[in-house]
Amino acid sequence: MSEENSDCRAAEVEAETPAAPMNKLPTLQRNALCKIFDRPEFKPEEVAALGYRRLQQAEGIGQKGLAEITAWLNSHGFELKAIEPPPGSASPVQNKARKNIEHAVRLLRTHGYIVQAVGEEAAAGSAPD
Repeated sequence: MSEENSDCRAAEVEAETPAAPMNKLPTLQRNALCKIFDRPEFKPEEVAALGYRRLQQAEGIGQKGLAEITAWLNSHGFELKAIEPPPGSASPVQNKARKNIEHAVRLLRTHGYIVQAVGEEAAAGSAPD
């Protein structure tokens, strides 16, 4: 078990009282927030201060997790509004696909592969015959 997970779980055990706000949050979201704050405990006002965009970009928090955190914040009197994309911008599905592609390219480059756009092959390769 990693140290950061054990710290977060230790906080769960210490904060077993039903009044502890972070105990009402699902485990996955609680662990992701522990990782963001780099400590085992946090308050709803601290999470609300992060803002929607920061939570949206956090590792381990997807759309369902964001909905859980938003509902949790609402139950504690805080509002976390989703940022509406400007008209004509990419959809969330397109953004997710782009992020997946960027992640794949980064992974391939990390392992020594050369990744280039289709049109770059002729320009970067040898001269045509």
